[in-house]
Amino acid sequence: MTIGEKIKHYRKLNGYSQEYLGELSNINAATIKKYEYGIRNPKPDQLQKIANALGVSIFVFMDFDIFTQSDLLSLLIKMDEETSLRFEAERDENGNIEPNSVKLSFDDPSVNSAIALYLATKTVINDLYLNDKRYSSKEEHNRAIAAMSDQLNDVKDKLLINKSSLQGPKVIKSPTGKIVPITEIIDTSTNNEE
Repeated sequence: MTIGEKIKHYRKLNGYSQEYLGELSNINAATIKKYEYGIRNPKPDQLQKIANALGVSIFVFMDFDIFTQSDLLSLLIKMDEETSLRFEAERDENGNIEPNSVKLSFDDPSVNSAIALYLATKTVINDLYLNDKRYSSKEEHNRAIAAMSDQLNDVKDKLLINKSSLQGPKVIKSPTGKIVPITEIIDTSTNNEE
C-alpha cells in the first residue's frame, strides 16, 4: 500500500470523511484527497498530524525493510531505549546468556495482551494452512484461508488504532548525571543456586 492508500484505509476504519479528517488534522480536505489519490505526498509534519488524528503511529505509514541482522537490531535497540521492553534469558554455568533462550516481552500488560491476540489469530491461520484435509475441496480450503487472512488484517488494524501511549523505559542517572535507560535482563534459569 502507498502512503495515500494507508491514509484512506485508516480514515475509513475510523469512519471519518475526508472533510472530518481534515478538520481533526488541521489540513485542508482537498489536500487529504490529493494525498489519498497519490497526487501529492505529505511532508513528515503533515503525516504526523494525520497519524495523530487517526489514532495511529506515524510508523504505520512507513515500510520497514528488515533484511539484515543490523536492520532488526536497530529496531530492537530503539524499542529498548524508548519502551518498556523486557529481555528474558537463561544463563549457562559460567553466567553467560544462552542465545537460544532469549525472549522479549513488555512491562505494559496491554502491549503483551495485544501481541497475544495477534499471535492467537496468526496461529489459527497457520493451523488452516497445515490442515487442508479438513476441507472437502481445495477451493473451500482457500476460502477459509482468505477469510482468516482478512480477520488477521482486521485484528492488526484494530491493534494499530490505539491512542494510548506506552510506558517508557526504566531510567537512572549515570555517574555523570546523565539520565540513561536501564536494560533489564531477567534470568529465567532454573538452576539458580544461592
